[in-house]
Amino acid sequence: MSLVDAPGKAQTRHRNESGQRFISRFVPATGTRPPSYDSVVIAGNGIGAQAFAAQLVKHPQFEGKVTLVAPPAQESRRLINGVSLRGVAADFLSSAVGVDHATLLQAAAGTSLPGPVAHRQTAAMAIDRNGEWKFSNSGPWQGGSKGNAAPLVYGMRNSRLVAGLRELLAEHPVEYVDDMVESAAHLRSYAAGTRPLLVNATTKPTLLGGDSSAPQRLVLAVQAPMIEADSGISHPLQRDTTFAPLIRRNDIIDVGYFTPFADPLSPRSTWYGIFARVVDADSGFDKDAELATMTGELHGVANALGLMVDDAAETLAGALVPASSWGKVAPSKPGTLELKRMYSGGAPCYYADGMISAAIGGVIGAEAVVHGQDPDPAIRRALRPWRRHNFLWWLETNKISALTDRLLRVNVQASMAYPHSAGLRMWKSAA
Repeated sequence: MSLVDAPGKAQTRHRNESGQRFISRFVPATGTRPPSYDSVVIAGNGIGAQAFAAQLVKHPQFEGKVTLVAPPAQESRRLINGVSLRGVAADFLSSAVGVDHATLLQAAAGTSLPGPVAHRQTAAMAIDRNGEWKFSNSGPWQGGSKGNAAPLVYGMRNSRLVAGLRELLAEHPVEYVDDMVESAAHLRSYAAGTRPLLVNATTKPTLLGGDSSAPQRLVLAVQAPMIEADSGISHPLQRDTTFAPLIRRNDIIDVGYFTPFADPLSPRSTWYGIFARVVDADSGFDKDAELATMTGELHGVANALGLMVDDAAETLAGALVPASSWGKVAPSKPGTLELKRMYSGGAPCYYADGMISAAIGGVIGAEAVVHGQDPDPAIRRALRPWRRHNFLWWLETNKISALTDRLLRVNVQASMAYPHSAGLRMWKSAA
């Protein structure tokens, strides 16, 4: 059964009403003015860019006036970007595109509901005992002992979701141009109007003349799709559940995350695993050594859970990515929107909040533009709770790791109560 059915169904109405209430909080009707722009042209075609475009063209004044300029999504079995599509992110994306969860999932994961979904999240400390991985007593930190009725997270490859969104937008009045933007003038040349808003949804902060600064923190991450061993999965991994094994080493916690997963290019894979670690940029860390250690952690913990990396040579990826500021960021220059900068905040890859930020940031930014309001503060305000949670998780894993380790061994549910469990509404689907 579809979680969100046809537009006339109660669940769809509830999802849409919840989304509209959220939008109204951060784009109030009292501040509405005519849009400052007659068209929008976007560099990039990621989740945030496409959510932004889809939400814009729901309004008549921007029908046929929105252009996305970027090369087509490069699909590969290798997991380069995130995988965890939180339930609330699926709400915003499916609402923007005008489909139900089942249709979104079919396009992005190649499967229908229930698909790669988790209704519950658990955690435990993972301990290496002479090459054999053991776990402290696990416990739930979202979804309780039985799981939440609404989905907490779907597991799918980021590049497939990007490609799937493009497929779903094929019938919408959005133009796609397969080109690599080199400058503001280059982007403006593709505008459908004479007063375009230029939007940077790429990872190039200087593309439209924006500022660039060296990151203070970086995230190391190793991830891969996984298959079950012949003997099946092992405790504390459970069906319909994400599991976060946490490893403390050198006073930093490596955050693991294992979740149900589906990918048309890796049809055998039913799970996904990652380990991520935040480091100070000036700490003198050895990138290759760290990634090698974390790759060993990924294989070792997976084996203890009854999982194996699915074709590591083709799928396993290690990366070093910059973290963003949790606080204020430089504003967009006049006539531009630094969409990627506005919705990014904190350490990526290790709190399963990247797709949420992109989806909500895209929708809120679009609504602000339509209502003649400044999208910069609207996006930053709307995403403040997720940045705060990300910041607190960084404190727990990097600044008080010994205390976090001790508390998790005693009682997972109690130690993760705030903010992680208390903020459940920030993650689960509203449908």
